[in-house]
Amino acid sequence: MRLRNGEHGYGAVTKALHWLTVLAFALQFVVGYTMETDGDVPKVECDPAGEDRGGGDTSDAEDDRLDRVEDRCEARQDAREDRADDTLGAAWDDLWAGDLPAQGVSLPEAHVLLGLLILLLGAARVGWRRTTPLPPWDPRLTPLDQRIVHATELALLTLMFAVPASGLLLVAVDDGPVAVHVAAHICFFVALGAHLAMVLGRRLLPRMLPRMLPGGRSGAEVSRAAGP
Repeated sequence: MRLRNGEHGYGAVTKALHWLTVLAFALQFVVGYTMETDGDVPKVECDPAGEDRGGGDTSDAEDDRLDRVEDRCEARQDAREDRADDTLGAAWDDLWAGDLPAQGVSLPEAHVLLGLLILLLGAARVGWRRTTPLPPWDPRLTPLDQRIVHATELALLTLMFAVPASGLLLVAVDDGPVAVHVAAHICFFVALGAHLAMVLGRRLLPRMLPRMLPGGRSGAEVSRAAGP
């Protein structure tokens, strides 16, 4: 299989980037919709031993020491509860600090990492598109079909940046743009639905399958079914 696109159809690099994108988004949505965004933190008793003897039975210095011990304990408990209430924010902080847990990557951390991967794939696809020609349109596509395919491809490519970027901004900044992230999700599924309807309805899927897979085409059999 040729690496670059051309009259023969889509090349190996374009197909690889396409299916890596599909896989990354599939994993991202599975992780995003199954992970817990908050958790329960066991309640810790912060009253230090000997506090019940405070007051007239202990010195002022001892009372101050016990107060400091209790304050530190309560601060740690508050920090644990804040992290449990914002698992994605905690995951972002851990990854940014390079502090991965010994037991492996958690689902919130995987969600953040997949978002970064999708952004990298989007940049790679845009860069590769600028270096290689596109194959001709599939002859089964009418002019209206071509406009629809072009619009949905452009929308999906744009949303490859908008969906993860708005999500990362949401976890990196307090009171982030929740509405923007939700709207990006909705737009993505609408564009994806239109794209799949055209690809499956016009039986265009073989154009993007590797030659070694059943149904994969090569040579002049494969022609373009996506816009510039």
